[in-house]
Amino acid sequence: MPDKVELSVIIVNYNGAAYIPECLESVLKSEDVLFEVIVVDNASPDNSLSVLERYRDRVKLIASPVNGGFSAGNNIGIDASSGDYVCLLNNDTVVNPDTLATLLNYLKQNSSVGAVGPKLLNADGSPQYTGSVLGHWQYKTGKARKVGFLSGAAFMTRRSLLDQIGGLDENYFFYNEDLDLCKTILKAGYTLVYLPTAELIHFGGVATATRKAASIIEGYRGGLYFCSKHYPKAIFRLYQFILGLYFLIRLAIYFPFSVFSDHYQDLFRAYLTCWRILLKNDLTLKKAKQKTAAAKDR
Repeated sequence: MPDKVELSVIIVNYNGAAYIPECLESVLKSEDVLFEVIVVDNASPDNSLSVLERYRDRVKLIASPVNGGFSAGNNIGIDASSGDYVCLLNNDTVVNPDTLATLLNYLKQNSSVGAVGPKLLNADGSPQYTGSVLGHWQYKTGKARKVGFLSGAAFMTRRSLLDQIGGLDENYFFYNEDLDLCKTILKAGYTLVYLPTAELIHFGGVATATRKAASIIEGYRGGLYFCSKHYPKAIFRLYQFILGLYFLIRLAIYFPFSVFSDHYQDLFRAYLTCWRILLKNDLTLKKAKQKTAAAKDR
C-alpha cells in the first residue's frame, strides 16, 4: 500500500471466503488512483480469516471478535482509514480496473455531490437495478444522473462528509443502512449521483443467503426504524398499521403449514417476532455496539 493515499476502500466481510478473493484481486488491480484497502471481518464462522491472511501484506485486515453488523463494521473501517475519500464496497463485487478512478474523479470535480455510485451488473453482464421497481427508471441512462438512492454495494463519498454526519447509523444490523445513509446525505444538502460510466459486477446476497428468517426480521425492524427516524409521526403510524395487517396475514398463512414444515415454522416465527417488535415499538438494535477498540488489528 502507498504511504499517501487519497482513497480508502472499505470492505466488510461476513462468511465471504468464497467471494472475497475475487473481489480483492479486482480492487488491487485498480488503476490511476492511490488507495488503501481495509477489510473488516465481522467474526465470520467460515474460513474467511485464513483466506484473508494471504492478503495481509496488501490490505489492512481488522478482525472483529463480534459481528456488530454492516454499519458498525463499516464505521470501524472508516475510523481506521486515511484517505480523503471513502468507498464502501461489498465483498461480493468485482470492479473494473478503471471503476474506482472514474468514481473518484467525478467526486473531485463536483463539490456539491455527496456520494456517487457505479452501474451494477449481474454475473451475466445484465444491468442490476437498485431500490423499488418504481425507481428503476433513474438508472436506465448512459449519463451521470442525480438520484434519490444509491446501493450500498458500492458507495463512494468524502471522509469529511462521513465525519460530519457521524458515520453509518449502527441501529441497522444489515439492510436499510444504505437507504439511511443516502437520506442523511440528502438532508445535509448534498446530491447523490449515479455514474453508469463506472461499472462493477455485484453477485448479491452472500452474507444473508442462509439467514432468511433473520433477514426478514432485520429488514422490517430496520424499515420501521428508518421510517420513525426520517418521517413525521403520522406517516410512521400509517406504516405501522399497514405492516401490522400484513404480518397478521402472513401469520395466518404460515401457521397451518408450520405444523408440518421446518421452513414454514421458521417463517412463522420470523413474522411473529416482527409482530412483537411492532407491538412493543422496539426498533433500536439491542446488541452492544461494536467498538473500534474491541477489534483486533491483525
